[in-house]
Amino acid sequence: MFLIKNKNSIIRKLLIPMVIVVLAQVVLFVSVVLLSGIVGILKNNSFNLLNQKIQSRGSYIQNEMIQHWSNVSESESLINANILHKLHSKGITVKDLDSNTQFTKELLEDVSSNLIFMLRKNYVTGAFLILDNNSEEKVGLYFRDLDPNSNPSDKSDLLMERGPASVAQNLGIPLDTWWNNRFIFNQNKNSSPEEFFSKPINASVDNKGLSYKDLGYWSKPFSLNDKDIQIVTYSVPLLDENGKPYGVLGIAISLNYLNSLLSYDEIDSNGRGVYLVGVDDNKNMNFEKITTTGPLAGKILGEEKNIQFNKKEIYDSIYEIKEPDSKNIAYASTKYINLYNTNTPFEKDAWAIIGIIEKDNLLYYSERFEKLLAVSLIISTLGGIIVIVIVGERVTKPIRNLAQDVRESNPSKPIELGKISISEIDELSSAIMTLSSNVADSASKMSQIIKLFNMPIGAFEYKIGHEVVLCTDTFFDVIGIEKSRRFDSYVDKRYFSKIIKKITEEKESFQEETYRIKGANKETKWIKLKILEEESRTLGVVSDITQEILEKQKIEYERDYDILTNMLNRRAFHNTVKEILESDDLKVGAFIMWDLDNLKYVNDTYGHDYGDEYIRKASEILKEFEKYGGVVGRRSGDEFYTFLYGYEDKYEIRKIVKSIHSGIENSVLKLPNNRELKVRISTGIAWYPHDAITFKDLAKYSDFAMYKIKKTVKGNISEFNKEEYTEDSFLFSGQEDLNKLLDEKLIKYAFQPIIDARTGKIFAYEALMRSQLESLKNPLHIIKLATADSRLYEIEKITFFKALESFVRNKEEFKDAKLFINSLPNYVLSYEDRKRFEELYGEHLDRLVIELLENERSNGDNTSIKRKVIERWNAKLAIDDFGSGYNNEAVLLAITPDYVKIDMEIVRGIDKDLNRQQISKNLISYAKQRKIKVVAEGVETREELTKLIEFGVDYLQGYYFSKPEFTPPEISKDLVMDILEINKEFNTK
Repeated sequence: MFLIKNKNSIIRKLLIPMVIVVLAQVVLFVSVVLLSGIVGILKNNSFNLLNQKIQSRGSYIQNEMIQHWSNVSESESLINANILHKLHSKGITVKDLDSNTQFTKELLEDVSSNLIFMLRKNYVTGAFLILDNNSEEKVGLYFRDLDPNSNPSDKSDLLMERGPASVAQNLGIPLDTWWNNRFIFNQNKNSSPEEFFSKPINASVDNKGLSYKDLGYWSKPFSLNDKDIQIVTYSVPLLDENGKPYGVLGIAISLNYLNSLLSYDEIDSNGRGVYLVGVDDNKNMNFEKITTTGPLAGKILGEEKNIQFNKKEIYDSIYEIKEPDSKNIAYASTKYINLYNTNTPFEKDAWAIIGIIEKDNLLYYSERFEKLLAVSLIISTLGGIIVIVIVGERVTKPIRNLAQDVRESNPSKPIELGKISISEIDELSSAIMTLSSNVADSASKMSQIIKLFNMPIGAFEYKIGHEVVLCTDTFFDVIGIEKSRRFDSYVDKRYFSKIIKKITEEKESFQEETYRIKGANKETKWIKLKILEEESRTLGVVSDITQEILEKQKIEYERDYDILTNMLNRRAFHNTVKEILESDDLKVGAFIMWDLDNLKYVNDTYGHDYGDEYIRKASEILKEFEKYGGVVGRRSGDEFYTFLYGYEDKYEIRKIVKSIHSGIENSVLKLPNNRELKVRISTGIAWYPHDAITFKDLAKYSDFAMYKIKKTVKGNISEFNKEEYTEDSFLFSGQEDLNKLLDEKLIKYAFQPIIDARTGKIFAYEALMRSQLESLKNPLHIIKLATADSRLYEIEKITFFKALESFVRNKEEFKDAKLFINSLPNYVLSYEDRKRFEELYGEHLDRLVIELLENERSNGDNTSIKRKVIERWNAKLAIDDFGSGYNNEAVLLAITPDYVKIDMEIVRGIDKDLNRQQISKNLISYAKQRKIKVVAEGVETREELTKLIEFGVDYLQGYYFSKPEFTPPEISKDLVMDILEINKEFNTK
């Protein structure tokens, strides 16, 4: 010890540097281990393994509860039908069962076989039926099977818990010890809790319209009486034809049977796991106990009925619990069971399967690893120091003579000392040389440990004031420098500085502490360099992240580029163009929408490989926009985007677009058998900033321009027109609305009266379309959209069926009035639809007047077929809006209708306009000669009414008499009298 205390002793000179080297090695080792994250990986593995076990067990229990135990639909249907049939045949209700004991026994015996069948089929420990006879003692049946997995051929394994003894005797089923002939709910010691009975009953009363499945209820644990076993039940209400509850049907699961399915040994092989089944009413991690398994359940959970978890997740679905009688921590993996549908009475009862294990048991191996690591480091460090001290104590004075040689030795190489012919000193010299070699071997352990982890990591240490730097051999492997010695060694400080300067020349901006270097074979590598500077030394770790960077670059490319065309995908194009639009002075730009024509034909005819080649052909030419500074992207299957900007005027851009468009149109797709197909593409252009300045509007307007050209002249170029968009934008945006309108038939028909111009009585009503969709109200827009989408036939079909449906529903209000129905000239109901229409409304067909619209030119063949159908129905034919659209003199001559309606544009202001008067007179004169009745529609003033009666029209229609209403309206007596007075005035003249 004296030698150690002596500041000038050789032993002290040797001891301190050796201890520092050992400690430096320990620090370096600990740093590498911590940076590797192996402790965290071990912990995460423990958490993941626990989650896998609990999720698997939870899924199994959920499947049993939903697919097997609570699957009562078959038995519910049979039992419900049987009971209702029996009650109806006797003319009594469930309330009368108390007064008819014999019938009650017969009824229960009839359904007992179905109940036993359900008990067997569902693999449950109990099945019950309770009838609500308005008494605290309810009649019913309850059979129990304590071992549902064993099904003997007879009923020897069954017990009756509730029900008439005579039924049990007839079935050969023994009565249980605590048997009772009825279910008692009077809250005495022999009564049963009533929630499993009352909750489904009350839910069915409060939620009329729900099916019995949505009214099912899983109960909390209870016993039929205070001496019986604990059970949980699933019960559903039995509903009569009116949806009123008259009893419940259900199954029971004993807690013993449920516990047998929760093997706590699977959580921990030493049996230190706990299973908890709980109910969380408010999803606040406060669970009410249903049942627990495992010998440690009492220790971990205590005796409280409710268990509160820490609401913060420790890991995915894992929460922390503090044991009630100690400071120990346990972890709970939670699997919620979805027993109830949404918007049902009991959806807030969230059942969960929870696996629990104490923290010390779950993290045993990771914590043990940490402890062993710490102990081994402490032991090896102390052991090394102790050995040094022991050796130092035995050193004799002659060793001083060797101190100079030792101090002058190269620390990066094993020490070599010459013999001095003194046995003690020679032995000391040999010991020093051996120790030096051992230190070198010990220093190489760091690299060996890193290699065991199979990680491309190297480390170095530089002590302030020293001329050398300690590097692991893996440091040179990572940075790609050949090294002859394969163990940790010292390198010259100046040489090391050159290495660091070289590898930090090319720093990557996309990631901190990341540098690009050239490897030994001149290949590009990426490394991460982390340096920790302390007062006395600098520590560094270098890791090869080349694979990580390459994977990241691949992911980024696949994220931003379309694989088929190598163009920007929709998301990347949007981000790129949006960023461009935010910059200043873009001058004139064009947002171009491209849509390949005939792609569906190519896919359907030649297959998707040729379809892909068709897309590639177009995309290769579209990429030429990049030469002009444009951005090109693929929007979807056959659609592409281009944004071209930075030009002085539109003329320059038009030249480029036409050139690219021509290039696409001149390209061909090679097909089988040496055939060729020209590539065709439709193009829409929206101008920046003339039409819009935002991405959203530019995309919408170019899409509209493309849509217009697609619907007119495919394969051409169209520029956005604001007036067309204002007029027809609904055609572009209303397709989904039209689909919803027609698919869901969201159309009703209002009725406007048609008045006899002589008597003032209602002669007929016209059925007028009224959309029930707020976003698509205008009937003209509906017709226009349906025309563009080739769905006019659906309009025709809905009109006929829905109008007649409303007519029949309001038959009393119609009295003997006829019904005018608008019909599309070129569409006739198919044979199948006509047949169904005639079957439904055959007795009313002779009251129909089919009114041909003016929206399109009549097709002679379809009009002829429609005329024959009208004649077969004994209905009438009318021409709508004569004088507008395609309904003119030519149609009048070709069709010869029974009625002709003067367009409201002619009727409006007829009392003041001589031209309108002359047109009307001519039509009325012609019609009277041909015995065609004339209807004037759109009458809004008394002056118009007077003039039309003067001219001799037969019928009148308009807001002056009544607006269209869903219930056929009447007209006022004052109007009738006024019409009669006007007629009297002209008859007198």
